Amino acid sequence: MSRRPVRPSRTLPAAEWWAPLLVDLGAVQRGSAERGLCIRNVDLTSGRAQVTVQWPGIPATTLLPDPEAGRDALLQSIAAVGPARLADDEPADSTSSPLVGHGWLLDELGRRSDAWYAYLAEPVELLRVETDGRRTTDVAVGRTSRGDVVEVHVPLAGLGADGMDVGLTYTIVERAVTVAAHDLRPADSVQGRPTFSTGLPGEDPGEDPDRT
Repeated sequence: MSRRPVRPSRTLPAAEWWAPLLVDLGAVQRGSAERGLCIRNVDLTSGRAQVTVQWPGIPATTLLPDPEAGRDALLQSIAAVGPARLADDEPADSTSSPLVGHGWLLDELGRRSDAWYAYLAEPVELLRVETDGRRTTDVAVGRTSRGDVVEVHVPLAGLGADGMDVGLTYTIVERAVTVAAHDLRPADSVQGRPTFSTGLPGEDPGEDPDRT
């Protein structure tokens, strides 16, 4: 474990470099869910954020935002592709769309980036956050000392609605590090590393047959 981020944010020295971006993406996703926006993929494997956005009937577009430019600049770049707005401060409710839950998870990952460096003896890194926009978001955790990756499947239904999910980031990271080998399934390689998938504790990792 460490008291300092692996690569600190310029404006938030106690946070990882990608943390401000994920918080801002969460605000845009939650505010734009009714407009059909799906922040389908946040890829951090190159050391620079690549964000893929998509709306129904509009081809997916990949953007290269500055993680610390602020949410107004981020909103402007996304709104140049399709309809988007920022979320208000209202919490999600249990009937919110899965895309609202995905936005809540992006926010949660960004606000608790200390989970990636401060609590586990084994070094880990956030590599990718990818969603199908309907059922699950996959969080790819690089286990650097083992040279592999574990994708943790997070169900989106009702996520963030009752306040019970706060701290989910820590659960995701701990699951990736401590999951037993028999609970891992082979998955497509991430960054050329052997990759496995699993669910949260007590969840069936399963496959979504509609996943594209």
